[in-house]
Amino acid sequence: MNKKNYSFSALNAWFNERNDFHLILPHQPKLDQVAAICSLASSLKKGGQSAHVLAPKSIQVKFNQIYGVDKISHQLKGRDFVININYPLKNVEKINWDDQQDNRVSLIIQSKQDVNPIEETMVSFDKKGGRIKNIISLGINSANELSQILKQITGKEFSSRPAVVNINNGGDFFGEVKIIDKEASSFSEIVIALIEGLSLPFGPDEASNLLLGLQAVTNSFSTGLINADIFEAAAFCMRAGGQLKHFSSNDKSESFNKPKIYRGTSAQ
Repeated sequence: MNKKNYSFSALNAWFNERNDFHLILPHQPKLDQVAAICSLASSLKKGGQSAHVLAPKSIQVKFNQIYGVDKISHQLKGRDFVININYPLKNVEKINWDDQQDNRVSLIIQSKQDVNPIEETMVSFDKKGGRIKNIISLGINSANELSQILKQITGKEFSSRPAVVNINNGGDFFGEVKIIDKEASSFSEIVIALIEGLSLPFGPDEASNLLLGLQAVTNSFSTGLINADIFEAAAFCMRAGGQLKHFSSNDKSESFNKPKIYRGTSAQ
């Protein structure tokens, strides 16, 4: 049973009014944060929403156990498809296209006669022109920090900040909707409560991610670091088909204070 006193009604209204979300990670995110944000994005997608995870830098290889980590980008992508060719413009004779065939457009680039032609290895692709309208900020401690991260991701200043849901265990009280839980053991615990409270789709992939996040902050459920809420969060994930994974204690998160120790029938 979800015992968290979060602003579920406000958050549910916020989601119902919007359909395109960018979930933003902080600088140097911990495993728990990456697992939590990937799970939340996946649940939103399964619920029919558009959700994209962005980070200031490329995510480290040590997070490759996390489902959806390969979808995290450190650059904003849009609907404009860009073809980049590492080739001097002065060597190009003519650029044309062929759109005579249905469902196909061919770009034709003719090189000058006295130069080497374009090779396949010179070509790369990108997508640009994206916009950030709605933000879910996870683990970012201030509006100023968020603005700096957005500038790093997009390469531009925002004259007005997009609408923000602020998910954190502390930090400044910013955003249209604030989910700030100083008592939670981890970001995974917060996201588990959000997924349950909002009745978002939740399957084995998301559940396994969040179990990994719980493992990270409890040193694989060591006796002295767990409490009743952690057990309940883990049980929720396992009932959804989540599987425990091998976890190295060197990757554990340091973002949260030590949880209250659970002994017998009372929490201290």
